[in-house]
Amino acid sequence: MGSKVTIYTIAREAGVSVSTVSRFLNGSANVSEEKRKRIEDIIKKYNFRPSAIARNLSNQETRMIGFILPDVTHPFYGTAFVEAEKRAMELGYTILLCNTMNDNMLNNTHMEERYIDIFSGKMVDGVIMMGGHINELQLDDHYIKKIKHLVNSVPVVMINGEIEDVDCYRVMTNDEMGIQSLINYFVSLKHEKIGFVGGILGIQPTNKRLEAVKNALKVHGIEFNDEWFIETGFDINSGVEAFERMLQMSERPTAVICINDLVAIGIIHSAAKFGLNIPEDLSVAGFDNIYLTEYVIPRITTIDLNPKELGKQAVDMLVNELKGKSSEKKKVVMETRLIIRDSCRSRKGDN
Repeated sequence: MGSKVTIYTIAREAGVSVSTVSRFLNGSANVSEEKRKRIEDIIKKYNFRPSAIARNLSNQETRMIGFILPDVTHPFYGTAFVEAEKRAMELGYTILLCNTMNDNMLNNTHMEERYIDIFSGKMVDGVIMMGGHINELQLDDHYIKKIKHLVNSVPVVMINGEIEDVDCYRVMTNDEMGIQSLINYFVSLKHEKIGFVGGILGIQPTNKRLEAVKNALKVHGIEFNDEWFIETGFDINSGVEAFERMLQMSERPTAVICINDLVAIGIIHSAAKFGLNIPEDLSVAGFDNIYLTEYVIPRITTIDLNPKELGKQAVDMLVNELKGKSSEKKKVVMETRLIIRDSCRSRKGDN
């Protein structure tokens, strides 16, 4: 049995990264006493005798970090990536961008799995993942097996992604806090007919934010109308489609929260095409606070998820782990902020 055990086996069973095991084998002081004890117990259990390669693993640095995301042209992902790249360079690392061509359950390009396979071979020192399959609620066993292999190979940080039974570092945004502040704002403007627009069920941000809308409305004694959840997608065309579907309704919401700012832009564009005015005929709020929200007319009220800080935090967590300075706290939750602009107003007829 001992001959089949590898440094990756030790890391997995001890609940630590491969680099932590490697530092232990090299006698580094940068391993906490608790982790040291767990590693020692597993090594004794299997009578493990590390090879020279395993002992030197920590010295075989590439000084490169892999960053897997679905679409670098998307303002939210692009902003997070650029900030991560800047931070990595400050710390002496280079980021390798892997754009998966919007690989997800609706458009399976298999690019994400290909990058995971490459990085599992220690082509980089660590990996940051954002968007794509890590945001899906239902994942097949084949994909989960690949993710677990990656996590056992190199340190991994997921931005706004949670996969059950996958133990890695995570940087999360407090979406519930953002939704609550938007609902509070709409209610202060006398709105009770509030809809939720865009997204696809089965993708975590959609389910999470829709549930948050329902819960936040309950706080104010308002029941959510399921007909006012318009499930269309995540891009500008999704907002256009959603508005056209809204026009067919016998009773329409007076205010809508969009899954993101691109959908909000689509609604504003479509409303103008049909001769309606935002916010006079409909109050519209976005989510993300991408730079375009300042240049649309009207400027969009939204929730700032601070993508710059997300990118920076992800790099800091990863590099701290690589340098043996990792914290026992593997999850960081960042607060959100309501940005009030021009796309919302008091309910029509009220001052």
